[in-house]
Amino acid sequence: MRDQSHAKPKESIFRSVMADFADAWVMVDDALRNWWREIGELGTDPARSRQCLVAAITVPLATTMALWLEVDSIWWAAISGYMTIMSTGAASLKRGMLRMVGTVAGAVMGFIMARWLPYDHFALYLFLAGVTMLGVIAMQVSPHGLAWLFFTITSTMVLLMSLENPQQAVHVAFYRTYEVAIGVVASAIVSNLLLHWHADPPPTVPGWRHLLGPQWPSVLHGMRAAISVVVVLNVWILMDLPQLSEMAITVAVVMSAPVIANSNLGTRHAVAQRSLHRFLGCLLGGIAALLCLAIQVESFPWWIAMIGGSVWIGMHIQLGKHDVGYIGTQAAFVFIVTLIQGPAPPNSIMPGIDRFIGIMGGLAILLTVSLMLWPNEVERKAERTS
Repeated sequence: MRDQSHAKPKESIFRSVMADFADAWVMVDDALRNWWREIGELGTDPARSRQCLVAAITVPLATTMALWLEVDSIWWAAISGYMTIMSTGAASLKRGMLRMVGTVAGAVMGFIMARWLPYDHFALYLFLAGVTMLGVIAMQVSPHGLAWLFFTITSTMVLLMSLENPQQAVHVAFYRTYEVAIGVVASAIVSNLLLHWHADPPPTVPGWRHLLGPQWPSVLHGMRAAISVVVVLNVWILMDLPQLSEMAITVAVVMSAPVIANSNLGTRHAVAQRSLHRFLGCLLGGIAALLCLAIQVESFPWWIAMIGGSVWIGMHIQLGKHDVGYIGTQAAFVFIVTLIQGPAPPNSIMPGIDRFIGIMGGLAILLTVSLMLWPNEVERKAERTS
């Protein structure tokens, strides 16, 4: 009798794990099918195509400006331009201003924390967890969530890039702000030349109230992101991996595509789906970038054209109607980060592979933590009935 009683829980766990794998396979299959549906609809919607054109011009423009101004992280200027593009010129400008406010505040905070946190790892972990949780929660509940998110991302990047040499914190803080400003300016110029100006209605967000009630899923998502960032940092240090700046890139890309406010985070399935979409976007964008690197294009116009074409496709999928927009966003991010490595078209595929592996590792950790911290439906039902 005892053996049978012990066998039942094991059998139940086994069935649960197998059900999770089956569910994941169905989600991946649906995502890839919808991805190809979006590819098949390229150019069929004039309004969407215009916004894609804005992205395809903005990112190369931001890249060129960043190269001309000789900033450190050209890819960050390119991503900044991409992320501030909205459906109207006014909305793009407002989004750019929110990003600038958050970036400046984050740069100042990162500079202050870099004076002493690199010497106290426990305090470093606490700060990274706290600021990450704040930024991710704010993105879902605050009307100024984008500013909060980039306060988090910038302070984290400045701090992590200064771990080996805290004296360079002021240099890192200045250039992260400078790079974001380049992207915002490029986006504002192109958006206001090619898109309508009319202002969009203000976003409908739940606000900071009821975080322990109806907004509890937002808090849980913030906890998952906080634990993921700390785990990425800890793994990097324990494995003695080189180039802490590459770790900062990984963390930034993991957090840069936030969960959209008012999205359905109430089920484990929804969390798993969004995490898998993020992972698939990284995989598809990274593979495309590595294939482009393998061609070893040395011509600057062709390099810029590849960036613009990939961003067009990423924005088209991001704006699509088949519920795989998150894949397009993440694919565009990872393509930019992998393909843009320095002040010229890359002449080696290896740095791109290193970045791709680092980002995939960070997203794998985020996916694992997301599923481990989210209760299944049986547990949620038990909580409601208790």
